This record gives sequence, structure tokens and C-alpha cells, in this order.
Amino acid sequence: MISNIEMYYEVHGSGEPVVLIHGLSMDSSTWFNQVPVLSQNYKVVVFDNRGVGQTDAPNKDYSTEMMADDAVALLKFLNVDNAHILGFSMGGMIAQIIALKYPELVKSLLLNATATQFPAKAKHLIQTWLRMLNENVSLETRIREGFLWGYTNEFFEDDERVTASVNLAIDRPHLLSTRGFAGQVAALMKHDTRSQISHISVPTLVLIGEDDTFIPRKFSEELAARIPKAELVVLERGGHNCWIEFPGLFNQAVMQFLEGVTSI
Repeated sequence: MISNIEMYYEVHGSGEPVVLIHGLSMDSSTWFNQVPVLSQNYKVVVFDNRGVGQTDAPNKDYSTEMMADDAVALLKFLNVDNAHILGFSMGGMIAQIIALKYPELVKSLLLNATATQFPAKAKHLIQTWLRMLNENVSLETRIREGFLWGYTNEFFEDDERVTASVNLAIDRPHLLSTRGFAGQVAALMKHDTRSQISHISVPTLVLIGEDDTFIPRKFSEELAARIPKAELVVLERGGHNCWIEFPGLFNQAVMQFLEGVTSI
């Protein structure tokens, strides 16, 4: 029991800890392209946020601060007192809160495809996804619709890859619950760190795919401009899910940054 919930986590490899925090509705299994690479040099911690996967899904609204507290409770349970924190989309918002509320725990911050607050269009979109879930729209249709916002045109040119990716998502053993998704959506609707973000003092990598239409590039540019020790890296290929679609490019940027901050 961690943070008053049953929380699923995995630890891979050894070395300086790197914590990976996934996005809305996803679970820790989505880091399958990163864990084998990063765990060759680092102790990699992945976990399921409240509301998804094998972690409890309390029937209440969540907040990014609540989920940040969950992550920190897990790190304390694992006796991790200093870590590199990498967050994707919603996970990047959780990572921001960790860096602001628990700066002593953060050696560096990696913010992938995220923002100080969700864009207005993205807020409407996730509310539509919640409506689709409540209206029992088929899982395959919801997955395919979500992919339209996550991947590039290049991805959709390969029908076999699209079908394989859809089937992989359908076959996930731990299906998303309505109450868990609703709780996470509520967290995203409230998240706003615009007035605080300049207080983050650790080395920070802000990473974005050139073709991200869900959280467009300008939101990453804002993060990089307002965090004092931030650098912006724009991947020449990739949309919102650049870390899945182009893992080689993504992993290279992450490893290069980590090598720089671990030598400090």
C-alpha cells in the first residue's frame, strides 16, 4: 500500500535512478522501447499512475499534485532520494509538480510533449474521449481515433503497422476503467503551473516532436523559455507519441542529456 492505494511498479537495471511517468490512460507497459535501453546504464523505475493498469482507481477526481505525491511516496518506499524524472504529456505535468514540490528529490527533469496547462483544443478532445467511453463506443474505434492525434502521416502510410499497433492496444491485459479515466481527465483540466514554472531550478530537457498536433511545439517553447536551466530539443520526426513511433531518435536525445547531467 503506497499513498493509500495499491500501486504497481517495476524496477530495471542499476545505477542512477531514472523515473518514467506515462501519459493519460496509458500504463507502464508503454515504455517498452525505453526500459531496455535506459536500464543498461540506469536504475529505471516505471509504475502505473492511479486510475490505470494494475494500480487502484479510486472513484474520485484526481489532480496532478495527487499523482505527484503518489510517485514520491513510491520513491521513498524504494529508498530513492534523488532521481532523473522523465514525464510524457500528463506525466510531464506530474513531473513538473514533483520538481516544484520536492526539488530535493530531482536531479534532472525531462519534459516530453507537455505544457504548463493543457491547450483548449486538447481539453475538449479528452472530454470527448471520456464521453465516448461513457457512451460505450467500441474500444477499437476509440483506439483508432486516439492514434490520429498521436502519430504522424508516415505511421498511417503503413497499414500493417497501424493494425499491429491497434491490436497491441486492444490486447492490453488491464483495460481502462471509466472511473480511472474520468479521474485523470479531471486532473488535466485543473493543471496549471504557469505562475510556478520559473521556480524549477534543476537541469531540464524539453523534448517535442516536430509534428505534435495534440500539444503543439509552442507549448514546449514556453516551457524551455521559462525554466531557467532548460534546453529545447525538437525531434525532426514525430508527433505526440514520438517516443513510440521514433524511439531511436527519442532515446538518443534522452541518453545524450542524461550523460551530460550524470557527469555533473
